[in-house]
Amino acid sequence: MESSAYQDLIDRLNRIEQYVERTTHLLQDIDDELEMSTKDLIETLNVSESTLYRWRKKNLVRFRYTESGDVRYFYKSLLICARCNRLRISGMRNDELLDRLLRYKDKLILSSCLTSER
Repeated sequence: MESSAYQDLIDRLNRIEQYVERTTHLLQDIDDELEMSTKDLIETLNVSESTLYRWRKKNLVRFRYTESGDVRYFYKSLLICARCNRLRISGMRNDELLDRLLRYKDKLILSSCLTSER
């Protein structure tokens, strides 16, 4: 009896571990692929286009230009810069900057999940 209960517990723990690993990999993939537009950053971080231009000019963040000439910022680059305290936003602490970036991603994931359920 004990060995059966023990084996059941081990099986459940293994399934939980696999779920956590899959979720972790999925979130890392999202970080790697996610891009933010200029509008996204202005709304999320309450910064100006001039601030974003300065970040680009100083090569603080990775970005790319779209075919239409819009700028896309790599989310992972922004996250790393925030964690390393390389981005300065007047009146905002670094932990708030990180929190805003993380909330942006969370809202995006949540809205994607809600859209796919419909």
